[in-house]
Amino acid sequence: MTESSAKRSSDSDPRAAPDPARRFSLSAHSVHIWLGARQQHACSDSFKRRVLSQYAAVAPAAWRFGRGAQGKPYLVGSAQALDFNLSHSGDWLACAVTAGVPVGVDIEACKPQRDVMTLARRFFREEEVMALEACTEAGQRDRFYDLWTLKEAAVKARGAVLVSGLDSRGFALARNPGAAGTRVLLTTDDDPGSAQYCLLDPVPGYRLAVCWLPAAPLAPALQLYELGAAGVSSPDSGPLRASSWLH
Repeated sequence: MTESSAKRSSDSDPRAAPDPARRFSLSAHSVHIWLGARQQHACSDSFKRRVLSQYAAVAPAAWRFGRGAQGKPYLVGSAQALDFNLSHSGDWLACAVTAGVPVGVDIEACKPQRDVMTLARRFFREEEVMALEACTEAGQRDRFYDLWTLKEAAVKARGAVLVSGLDSRGFALARNPGAAGTRVLLTTDDDPGSAQYCLLDPVPGYRLAVCWLPAAPLAPALQLYELGAAGVSSPDSGPLRASSWLH
C-alpha cells in the first residue's frame, strides 16, 4: 500500500485459530489496525484474543496478559514480540497490533448531540480550545474528535493515566503545503521525538487515531483489516484523514 492510505485486505478464514498459511506477519514498521462490529463478537476481550491469534499458533483462550504500572495490558509468556492496544465505542471495536513497538489506538463514535466545547474546555489545552472556537459548529465537532482521539491514542501508547494526560500534549492540524492531505502537528514537546500519529475515518460516523512510538523517526506501514464472525475481509478504506508524516 502507499503511505497515503490504509487498506483493508481481503482474506477469509472462519476458524478462531487461523491456518498457519494464512497467518499474518509484521515488519518492524508495520501497524495493523483491526476493526470488529460489536454484534459479531462476544465481548471486546474475545475480539482482542481473536486478533492476536492471527499472528501466532496460539488459541484465543490461551493468551495470557499482565498490566503495566498504569494499567496498559501486555502479553505474558509470548514467544513473539507483539504490542497491542484495544478501543471500543458505539457499535465498533478497534485493536492496533505491532511487532513490539508501543502503540495506542482510540476509536470514537462522533455523536452529534455531544457538547464538544464543554468537554474541550475541561480537557484540552488553551490554544486547542481557541482553535475550536474559531471553527463553525460543524467544524468544531469534526476537529474535536480529531483532537480527542489523538490525545487518547497518545496517552494509551505510553500506558499513562488517561484523564490526567489529555492536556499533556497539544495537537494542531494543518494542510500540507504542496502535498496531499493534512498534517498532524504536535504543539508541545514529545517523548520520544520519533512518535508518529495518524487519523482515519474507518466507518461512517466514527473517528480513529493511532499513536506509534518507534525508536527512530520512521513512517509506519499501515494496514486496516476487519475481523468478523466469518473471518478477515475488507475493501479499500481510502486515504488517511491526516498524519504526522508527509503523504
